[in-house]
Amino acid sequence: MMTGKLRIAVAFFALAVGQPAGAVIVGGTYGSGNNNATQTGLDAYLSTTTYAAFPYWNNLVRVGNASGVYLGYNPSTMRGWVLSANHITAPTSITVADNAYTVTGGTTRIGTSDLKLYEISGGPLLPSVPLASVFASNGEFALMLGRGFTNDTSAPYTWVAPGSDEANGARWGTNTIEGNYLLNFGTIEKPDLQSYLVVDFDGPNYPGVTDYDAQGAAGDSGGGLFIHRSGVWELSGIAHFVDDGPDFLEKPETGDGVTNPSQYGDFTAYADVHSYLSSITSVTGTLIPEPSHSALLAGAVLVFLARRRRH
Repeated sequence: MMTGKLRIAVAFFALAVGQPAGAVIVGGTYGSGNNNATQTGLDAYLSTTTYAAFPYWNNLVRVGNASGVYLGYNPSTMRGWVLSANHITAPTSITVADNAYTVTGGTTRIGTSDLKLYEISGGPLLPSVPLASVFASNGEFALMLGRGFTNDTSAPYTWVAPGSDEANGARWGTNTIEGNYLLNFGTIEKPDLQSYLVVDFDGPNYPGVTDYDAQGAAGDSGGGLFIHRSGVWELSGIAHFVDDGPDFLEKPETGDGVTNPSQYGDFTAYADVHSYLSSITSVTGTLIPEPSHSALLAGAVLVFLARRRRH
């Protein structure tokens, strides 16, 4: 008899890739907001946990009508770098910390993955984002962040068009890693295996549900999945697609075969950053805040999973 995790893997390999991911939807009584749309809300929540504060809120950017993560600034090339999803429409500029930067044309897809790097004409005074140092483990706690949105406050959660308005800020949710899978985006004859992290959308009464259990929706493609390790939040995944949960996992079983509206048991899949770590850093080089701000940063420093599947 197949285990739950093996059956999940089979379901993902058997299904066509789901709809590209969008807004971070938080389930249960939290609906479409209530503290999960601001940095203040995230800081307040994390202060009740053993996890460190999240210092990369302003690194969460809009890329076209989707999302991305500003990784940092390379002083050698005087360029900044944004990591997002390959499948979204490439923009001509990206706004970081309220400043618009031109996409210089130095866009780089990472192999055949859904990861794409955007080179921009400079970069603001923001911390560089650490990339995942190790492979994710089942049961690890994670933050889901993106700049899509939804307007529904009760399940099932219907998506709305994400749009490209910068005023549509980031939203956050929580989850746990359900698996690290190789998904085949090619054919049986010519496989194209890509490494993915998978989280699922737990209902309020599910065993192991997190406080702000979340699901992706339209506009979150390119958004980040962060895992806390040794006091540091590392970027572990970039949102690619969501998929309808298999019937044997959805409670109650819906069998709707759709991703919009989102229902408990649905999945969000993230391209696994650690699997492409060397490829990413070979393009970006060493990223730090702009050198002109190094003195300010120095001063600021001075003052300043073995989770069991549900059945």
